[in-house]
Amino acid sequence: MASFFENPKTSLIDALPITMPQADASEAASTREAQPVDIAEPQPVQQMRPKAPDNEFYEVRAVTGKGYGSFALKDLKRGTRILSDTPLLAISNGNYLIADIEEAFSKLSVDDQKSYWSLASSHGQDPKKWPSRIHESVKGREFQRIQEQHNARIGKEPSLLSIFQNNCMEMGKGAGIFPNAARFNHSCTPNASFNWNANIQRETVHIIHDVRAGDQITISYCDMTHEKTLRSWELKHYGFSCDCPACVGEENDADGFAREGVDRRYRIKELEQTTSYLRGPNLEMGVREPEFVKQLLELAVLHMEIGDYSMRLANIYMDLALACEFVGDFKNGQDMAANALRIKRDCQGEDSTDLDKYKGALKRLHRSYKASQKA
Repeated sequence: MASFFENPKTSLIDALPITMPQADASEAASTREAQPVDIAEPQPVQQMRPKAPDNEFYEVRAVTGKGYGSFALKDLKRGTRILSDTPLLAISNGNYLIADIEEAFSKLSVDDQKSYWSLASSHGQDPKKWPSRIHESVKGREFQRIQEQHNARIGKEPSLLSIFQNNCMEMGKGAGIFPNAARFNHSCTPNASFNWNANIQRETVHIIHDVRAGDQITISYCDMTHEKTLRSWELKHYGFSCDCPACVGEENDADGFAREGVDRRYRIKELEQTTSYLRGPNLEMGVREPEFVKQLLELAVLHMEIGDYSMRLANIYMDLALACEFVGDFKNGQDMAANALRIKRDCQGEDSTDLDKYKGALKRLHRSYKASQKA
């Protein structure tokens, strides 16, 4: 290697003025036939308090101004899987239309249709707060999709589409309604994450920050690394304004968490723009850049400072691990790989897809480190 890596046995990590956390020592329905219904209008739903599935982790409670939310029944540690949910309704096409949802809905049992109508809806929004027209370059199915979703948001009554928009989660290349996962409220600083686990064909929810008994468990409906204006736009589609610690008092509290979050998120975007083209398949080219590893380290620290222990952080650690491997820094490489594996498990579980890739990287770096010690 040239310039920055003149001595391949020199640690890439130790020489940099950034404190990194140590790697964890532990490694941790009804069966009736669907009846014909008029799906153009919402069906009457008996008002009842929704319940969580039988579990030891959380319960569903009423939340003032937010309908319902999920609250911890006991202290929950990071990495705990608290939900594994099956879809009530699934759409294989991510660019879905009303007709797609109507077709899937018509196949549900009467009880499942009632459950669908009981979910929150994003209807009733002010048309003046949305663009008044669709750009002329948008044609065909995409034009229809945008128009249908807009009409659902500004409609006076809940509809199949307004409920789907408000509650759907990614499911491979499509989207699905998961009735239990839909009961978790949003925060831009969440203590849980959700993920479609293709291996078990379920939506899972894992704790990513330790939660105390009685605390509300939240997930993020938007990209939590975005700045407030963009997050507000993303959340506008759900029909609410966020009042989490990252959003409230942002302009007024110069020394508060929200104000610090503004600066950190701005720096995250700067670093992402600088490093993105040097990561992944171009990582070997990235390690030749003098500032690249330092920038990845800073990026990892910033993600942790805003509370983002998601797969974004796991991927940064993995790139750091591979960067160390390229130049023979196996000791720090195995530490970075251990962090990547831990976060992958915490977010997605032991049965998640691609876990073997993370385990394989850690084992390979550990073997290389042991071999280097004997040399």
